[in-house]
Amino acid sequence: MAKRRLGGVQCFYPAPMVLIGAMVEGRANYATVGDCAIMGIRPAVVAISLGEAGFTIRGILEAKAFSINIPTTKQLPLVDYFGSVSGKDVDKSALVESTPGTLPGVPLLDACAVSLECRVIEECVVEHRHIFIAEIAEAHVDERFISETDGRLRMAALRELDPILYTLDNTYHSVGKPIGTGGEEAAKLVA
Repeated sequence: MAKRRLGGVQCFYPAPMVLIGAMVEGRANYATVGDCAIMGIRPAVVAISLGEAGFTIRGILEAKAFSINIPTTKQLPLVDYFGSVSGKDVDKSALVESTPGTLPGVPLLDACAVSLECRVIEECVVEHRHIFIAEIAEAHVDERFISETDGRLRMAALRELDPILYTLDNTYHSVGKPIGTGGEEAAKLVA
């Protein structure tokens, strides 16, 4: 297979679309972010990247904390709108209901089935991007998406959570069908 060199181009697909929450000027503000990544499971660590001039950054820097709210595909118009306007110009809190998290300065978006409270442990600026690495301090999950099996709590399958995925060709997607199970597919290679 011949591969063509493209230079330093972001080729990771897809990115989950999330709404990052922080209190700014006394009100909840949410920024649509596609730059969100898992950095570890134990401990639960995530990273987000926002444009340095963003309004939400002010609240994150002040509280040293933020929320990651995972919207569903039904909330796509809200997600797209929140990504198109700035909290400097629009009071986004007037469009949604929020609940204070356990961490000071962290609003949770009531309409999202999953909200994660995150405590910043590292931050840096790379060119025009402000990057926050954070520990998940608390996960809030709608009870409809939790089950118990053999005394262990389990989250619903990804398709049931119905998150929004984004690709760099500027399109939104939903989750497709599962294609395998971790730890079982390798057996097919050596069978």
